[in-house]
Amino acid sequence: MTPSVRLPTLVLWLTLLWALLWGDFSAASLLAGLAIAIAVVVIARPTGVRGIQLTTFHPVSALVYLGYFMYQLVKSNLQVAWEIITPGSKIDRAIVAVPMHVSTAGLVTLVGNSVTLTPGTLTVDVRGSDNDSPPTLYIHVLHYKDSATVRASVYRLERLVVKAFGTRQQVAAIDAAVAKVSGND
Repeated sequence: MTPSVRLPTLVLWLTLLWALLWGDFSAASLLAGLAIAIAVVVIARPTGVRGIQLTTFHPVSALVYLGYFMYQLVKSNLQVAWEIITPGSKIDRAIVAVPMHVSTAGLVTLVGNSVTLTPGTLTVDVRGSDNDSPPTLYIHVLHYKDSATVRASVYRLERLVVKAFGTRQQVAAIDAAVAKVSGND
């Protein structure tokens, strides 16, 4: 999506979001939402955040990501609840370093937040290098089996995020990297 399309789309989206939040689609509400959306875009635009500018939106892939995330959320909630109500403890904690395949700040943030929002896992730290190479997430896991399982789970989440919000080049790069890591070359 080019910048000439991206900004009007963002203004339209913010205006629609305003109307949905207020539950009012009258002309006055839409005009107020439009004015606020333009103000937000004008004020926030000069911040220079690259992560937002380099992302795209693919609605079908976003729904797949959301479905997968919701499934993982319910599954991990049930696991943590079972751990709480059963006697004894089967918790085996670990912190696992998971190198990312994309360096776009917005995508890495979404992956890290998705991991953190899932009970039983927590993004403890994100360390990047100085030369724009992808950062590494440090993930705390309650039910640790092995590092490969944790990485595979995070890589699947990363791939879904990139397919939903990344560019075609990023999708191709992560597919190649994940295939290489899993030995499917």
